[in-house]
Amino acid sequence: MNCPFPTLDEDAQEVQPLLVGPYCRTPYSAPSFFNISAMSYGALSAPAVRALSKGAKLAGCWMNTGEGGLSPHHLEGGADVVFQIGTAKYGVRDEAGDLSDTKLKEVAAHEQVRMFELKMSQGAKPGKGGILPGAKVTPEIAAIRGIPEGQDSISPNRHPEVNDAASLLDMINHVRDVTGKPVGFKAVVGSYGWLSTLAQEIHRRGIESAPDFITIDSGDGGTGAAPMPLMDNVGLVIKESLPLVVDILTEHGLRDRIKVIASGKLVTPSEVAWALAAGADFINSARGFMFSLGCIQALKCNKNTCPTGITTHNKRLQKGLNPERKSVKVANFCKNVIHEVEVISHSCGVGRPRLLERKHVRIMQSNGTSVAMDERYPYKEILPEYLPLTAGE
Repeated sequence: MNCPFPTLDEDAQEVQPLLVGPYCRTPYSAPSFFNISAMSYGALSAPAVRALSKGAKLAGCWMNTGEGGLSPHHLEGGADVVFQIGTAKYGVRDEAGDLSDTKLKEVAAHEQVRMFELKMSQGAKPGKGGILPGAKVTPEIAAIRGIPEGQDSISPNRHPEVNDAASLLDMINHVRDVTGKPVGFKAVVGSYGWLSTLAQEIHRRGIESAPDFITIDSGDGGTGAAPMPLMDNVGLVIKESLPLVVDILTEHGLRDRIKVIASGKLVTPSEVAWALAAGADFINSARGFMFSLGCIQALKCNKNTCPTGITTHNKRLQKGLNPERKSVKVANFCKNVIHEVEVISHSCGVGRPRLLERKHVRIMQSNGTSVAMDERYPYKEILPEYLPLTAGE
């Protein structure tokens, strides 16, 4: 919703870095609100990861490793890296498949690795673990992940040691103690009462025990490798879950402590601006950066036959993906999205994108009318059954 007195160019403000993990030994001052979402080496080819790494460095954003571990290709471009710990603990697992503190420390020793993210679920397949076909488990990928070469690799549906909000906090704090760096988790929100339980447990333990960030993925995400029933029908979409989570954190006084990252089909500047107005601190995109690499949505991601070279380890098919050239396209996509979000924010009358609020957004209803977002929310007006109970209730 534009204002009658838009921000003049001379009054525009620079995007400010945002500190994540104030209670960590090594907090992260994140420079960009728009970043590269989780995509694993193994699912992606080496040239694709190298292009993303170099592009992220050029754009000044971070890239998320996905659950496939940290490869030399992630580090090659010099970009900031968020290391994702998937349910199979690839890259930080011992021989039994359990979390290895020794390997955690090795990963954290890389200065480029800025944060750690526990993946509870993702939009492509909430409630189902990842699958990497044996044909894509090359000797290098097997070594990086800590798995047998040439065999299908299937992740568990969840972290076996995380059974509830308390054990989730236990694992987050353990990883943070070992690495000294910010730790959060990624999840598709479906049922949401557990978030209030999590908030109550944080207050019982102390504010420093909270996750440093929560990444909310949309229930309609996914690539050509995703099961269609899960991708289409399971989990809340980001337009519903993002305001919901922000309101729950606000209700419990945790909004400033826990940074919120929105992910899931947020590709265009208007979608990114909406997420900021709805309460996100950062936006991650996988799909948008896939497009910048040249993805044509051939839906062959899990078949090792991607014609653009992005999700195949076939050297012949990879020849069309030049990391040096594609890195420029990656950077340009990121920079241009940020610029256009700034244009939108100035039209709304604020000096920089993170000053966007819910009053700047209206939501289209099923009856064809629109309603101001700050009138429809907060969640306590529409979801009273999940309000936290006070003493005696």
